[in-house]
Amino acid sequence: MQRILKAGALPALALMAFGAVSAARADDAANGVPEDSIAQGWNDPVRAAFAQRGVLYGLNYTGEYYDVTSGGVSRGSTYNGLIETYVDIDLQKMLGWRGATIHANAYYVHGIGPTTNTGSIFAVSNLEGLETLRLDELWLEQSLLDDKLKLKFGAIAADTEFFISDTAAAFLNGTFGWAGILATNMIQGGPAYPLTSMGARAAFAPTDNLTILAGIFNGSPADPYADDPQASNRHGTDFRFGDGALLIVEGAFKYDVGLPGTVKVGGWRQFDAPEGIYFNFKTGEPLEQDSGLYAIVDQQIWKGADGQAVSIFGRVSGSPKNHSLMDAYFDTGVLFSGFVPGRANDTFGAAFGYGQISADALRYDPDAGFSATYESVLELNYKAEICKGITLTPDFQYFWNPGAVTEVDHATVFGARATVSY
Repeated sequence: MQRILKAGALPALALMAFGAVSAARADDAANGVPEDSIAQGWNDPVRAAFAQRGVLYGLNYTGEYYDVTSGGVSRGSTYNGLIETYVDIDLQKMLGWRGATIHANAYYVHGIGPTTNTGSIFAVSNLEGLETLRLDELWLEQSLLDDKLKLKFGAIAADTEFFISDTAAAFLNGTFGWAGILATNMIQGGPAYPLTSMGARAAFAPTDNLTILAGIFNGSPADPYADDPQASNRHGTDFRFGDGALLIVEGAFKYDVGLPGTVKVGGWRQFDAPEGIYFNFKTGEPLEQDSGLYAIVDQQIWKGADGQAVSIFGRVSGSPKNHSLMDAYFDTGVLFSGFVPGRANDTFGAAFGYGQISADALRYDPDAGFSATYESVLELNYKAEICKGITLTPDFQYFWNPGAVTEVDHATVFGARATVSY
């Protein structure tokens, strides 16, 4: 049965699992250098030699500064960052094992994130986490049927494949990645940054336009009863089984009617949840499951010369209000690309997210700490490519009812993120 969380605990849950930070994977090129790397154009015989043997690797650093200038639970500035390294091994090149790939990545999270000051459910930054050195994903993928079917096994982050909007990925608030409704309703935030779960994923693409994804994961990425799941699975090496099962299924259809777009429809269900996690808010009866449905639209609405484009996105999700803490969610936004003369790779975007607290949950425990029925956030940012492999993103966010608490003033946040990719 699902424990009612105090408002002060929700930001911690958001911190654990909102959003996702994923490295730019190396192109299968002769020199083994990713397209967006500062090493493009360098003469690196070591990296090229590894690439010829099927080994691609990289190193990225992201750092950010934020200042909560008004509202929230406290004011002040913070700095946090993330160092990530990854390796992809093509087993066909290395061993002659056709269609097989091994992937691993790890990172070091450091600093204090700004959500400690806003007190919001939606994490200000999708980088925030417990300061530690952590293994993220470690999996084997096997391609079959001329690459139409791909099977993946190991420690997997669901937020790298499920509930993704390509347009929403331009935004820094965690809810525009692994949406707040998933992180709130799934056990310990679900298999999403900075925690993964043991599982398997199948991706079937019978045509170039249609992809069907299905993943089955251990029901919790950490001890389901831990007050701090990140501390419980501090280094990402607690490869858990036996916490029930989480099933996620999604279908994606790409189309082009003059301008390209994608529609996705999916759902998730938690089976055999550990006792004490979920329960019926109306009757108090213990439950072993929770579930949700979602839909996503990505659409380019205008395309000009020299890479100029305007794209929009929308995502909506719902879960049963009688046993889900957050029962409704939507977000939407617009992204302008290449509109500054001479800066084709720069983007400017605006996005809005809204999460509704279940009325049944509020009635069941009026002392749970919620005095508002929702939290929402507006984000504006501009991503500038300083040079190949280096970007700077000034960012503004405004929160209504942070933590779903009316006693906490609406919060204003200014910040900036810098990235360096090798």
